[in-house]
Amino acid sequence: MTRGKECIVPKVSIVNAREDLQQAFGRALELIGLGDLIQPGQTVLLKPNRHGGHGYTSPDVLEAGAKWAFSKGAGEVWIGDGPVWSMVGDSLNEYFRSSGLLDACERSGAKPLDFHAGEYRLFRPNHPDLPETIGFSEYLYQADVVISVPLMKTHFNTLVTLGIKNLKGCMRPIDKKAFHEIELNHAIAEMCRMLAPIITVHLMDATVAYEGMGPGSGTPVEMGLLLASQDVVALDSVACDLMGIDPQQARLIRFCADRGVGIMDLDRIERVGEDPDLHRRRFRLPYEALADEFPDLCIISDNACSGCAMNLFRALEIARSCGQTVTCQTVVIGPSVDTEEQTLLVGRCTKPGWDCARHVKGCPPSVDSIREGLTDIPHGPGMPKS
Repeated sequence: MTRGKECIVPKVSIVNAREDLQQAFGRALELIGLGDLIQPGQTVLLKPNRHGGHGYTSPDVLEAGAKWAFSKGAGEVWIGDGPVWSMVGDSLNEYFRSSGLLDACERSGAKPLDFHAGEYRLFRPNHPDLPETIGFSEYLYQADVVISVPLMKTHFNTLVTLGIKNLKGCMRPIDKKAFHEIELNHAIAEMCRMLAPIITVHLMDATVAYEGMGPGSGTPVEMGLLLASQDVVALDSVACDLMGIDPQQARLIRFCADRGVGIMDLDRIERVGEDPDLHRRRFRLPYEALADEFPDLCIISDNACSGCAMNLFRALEIARSCGQTVTCQTVVIGPSVDTEEQTLLVGRCTKPGWDCARHVKGCPPSVDSIREGLTDIPHGPGMPKS
């Protein structure tokens, strides 16, 4: 199997992708010395970011990547992911269809894969930052070449969600959920350390990036770029720089660098292709966007999972677009509990406070039920909104 090797001086390519995407996909890999990484007859797995909401790896980029792989002699190309843990079965199939993944596969000849429907290879990491057992999709080990294709965007929990966090989609749904019951950034960093030898290369979709209330309710940003590297820490650090963010601000990137997964010092990274100074801009961060749009609302989200957070952001977005007034002052998602007046507790993790505060049940609660809770807070504690 072809696998990436650690580089002392990692290369990160930055390529203009506004015209011929297939050519740009190949160019991004050629610039880091991987133009010929595929041998005839090999199986190639493209692992996009398909997190369950809008703001996902472009179907056009995936189509271009699959066609490029076939042009290099690939025998099979798979496009597969295991999105947010709550999506399974028919809901996941519908999401793959509505998000354009199935059309990209049909146009390119690639095979779509639902990681949730396949087998997982189990490990017992014996590490304090991870669950007792953890499972990674068996498809990672069956492919000869694994290309992770993340998206450039901000994230309310980890500041950014780029190449490192994209690997979370390779795990069992139960493990994704467990990560939010421990320290999320440390858990993902340790997971990334385990998966680093399995991923051949990381190629980031920055054609249309997302800023603001990511990952589920971000605002599109036209960047017109593809980035690639074998060093995922270097890739994410360069991406942060293009987003106007100091990589040191992103604990997830820092923790991976501390574990020896890769290099985050921009002075030690060779950037090839486009001049980053011509493309750099400052992205709005999640809580900056939230503060601008809901200046009187406080959100407590310590160790909250992406299911509750994405649905909360979406509920806020719909309430705003419908002209509805958010009547609570504080919203709690995750295991923290606040039972002050005009507080709304969202999700099963807040159950210890349900007897004393307004709450929305579910794991995660639906967007509609959260929206009802946000905009219709009656007086008096302990009144559920199911």
